Amino acid sequence: MLETIIQAVFDIGYIGFFAYMIVVGTFIPIPTQLILLPAGYLASQGRLDIVSIVFVSALGTTIGALINYHLANFISKKFIAPQKTKKLKKFFGKYGKLSVFFAPLSLGLGQYISIPAGVAKMELKWFIPIIFVSNSIWNMAMVILGYLFGEDASSKAIYLVGGGAVLMILFISLFVYKEFRSY
Repeated sequence: MLETIIQAVFDIGYIGFFAYMIVVGTFIPIPTQLILLPAGYLASQGRLDIVSIVFVSALGTTIGALINYHLANFISKKFIAPQKTKKLKKFFGKYGKLSVFFAPLSLGLGQYISIPAGVAKMELKWFIPIIFVSNSIWNMAMVILGYLFGEDASSKAIYLVGGGAVLMILFISLFVYKEFRSY
């Protein structure tokens, strides 16, 4: 079934990339690599344009993140007491921009950073450009990997993603430990 969806995305073209990446940008756990690695390979053959792929995919993930952001903001207003979100707002006031920038560059966190950002009511004038740039960087890395390694990109992606995940987990763990020690 997943192969059918991916083939449909490629058949539709850039609009398919955009729609797929909106879903990726929400809380639904679908990996970007399923689309971006083959897209990079097709770009290496001259069948797709790298800049268009990166722009359209980053725009899609940004819109998906905005869906999460507004949904979290709405739900927090209705169902979460303001005193419960105090620590999160304090954290986002101090580290929100860094968190929003680095989360999409790590495996699995990028889809979910918009939820605490929405609960903390991070200013959209910062959230939108930061999440767009961060998603662009990640998407560009995946497209270039597909471009360079072609059909073998999936096997190389695991090393890139795994290494990045280990570094990000170490960085976040040290950061969170340091921060929560101060509370």
